[in-house]
Amino acid sequence: MDDEHTGPQTPAPGADDPLLAPLGELIRAADAPPAMAVELAKQSFGLRQVDTELAALVADSAMDPVGTAVRVGEQGTLPRLLTFEVEGPDDTPQAVEVEVSGSGRYRRLLGQLHPPGAARIEVRQPGGDAVDPVDADEQGRFVVAAVGVGLIRLTWHRPGRHAIATAWFRLD
Repeated sequence: MDDEHTGPQTPAPGADDPLLAPLGELIRAADAPPAMAVELAKQSFGLRQVDTELAALVADSAMDPVGTAVRVGEQGTLPRLLTFEVEGPDDTPQAVEVEVSGSGRYRRLLGQLHPPGAARIEVRQPGGDAVDPVDADEQGRFVVAAVGVGLIRLTWHRPGRHAIATAWFRLD
C-alpha cells in the first residue's frame, strides 16, 4: 500500500511464511533432491573449519588395472591403491596412500602418510557405519580394520598443523 505521507510499506519479516510454506511443500513433493545429495550436503559441514585442507585424488589403481595386475591377492582379487595429495603450507606436499582390500560388506584400509609422522585418522561415511578413529604411528602408518562399503572420506589431524581431509571416494 502506498501512503502519500509514509511511502511504500514493506511486510513484516516472516509475514509471507504462511503463503510460502504450502508452495515449498508442493515443490519438495514434485521434485525432491536425491537422498544421497541431501546426505552429502549435510556431511559437507564437516569441512566448515577454515583450516581444513582438501586433498585431491591423484592416483587410483582402479583406473589403471594393468599396472596392478602383479599385485593379485590371496583370493585372486586386486587390492585397490589410492593416493590423495594437497600442497602444504610451506609448499611441501602432504599425502596419504591407501591400500583397500577385502570383500563382502567391509573393507580394510592400510595407509601411509607423507611426510611420515603421528596423526589421528578419522573415517567418515554419509549415514553409514561409524568407524572409530585410529592413530598413525611415528612412521605415518595406520590400519582401519573394517570400513563399510560406500562413500567415505579420510581426515587426518597432526599436532600443531591444519587438518587435512580427502575428497569423497567410493569403496566398492
